[in-house]
Amino acid sequence: MQREVIHIALPLGEADYHRPPLGWIKRRAKRLQGAYGITRRLAIASAADDYSTFTHMHRERLSQLLKGGPHYA
Repeated sequence: MQREVIHIALPLGEADYHRPPLGWIKRRAKRLQGAYGITRRLAIASAADDYSTFTHMHRERLSQLLKGGPHYA
C-alpha cells in the first residue's frame, strides 16, 4: 500500500514576507480610491487593513514598520 503525498502551501508568516509594506499599501490604496471613489485617507486605512490581513501581521507591527521602526531581524 503506497501513501500519496499531498503538498500544502501554508500562508507566509510575518518574518517570511519581505516585501516593503509602504509600496504595497500605496498601490492598493490607489486602486481602492479609483474603484470606490473614497477619500485617500480611508483608502490608505483600508489598504493597511488588507495588508495586515494578507500577511497575518499585527496592526501594531505594521504601524512600526510604516513609521520606520525596527525591521526584521
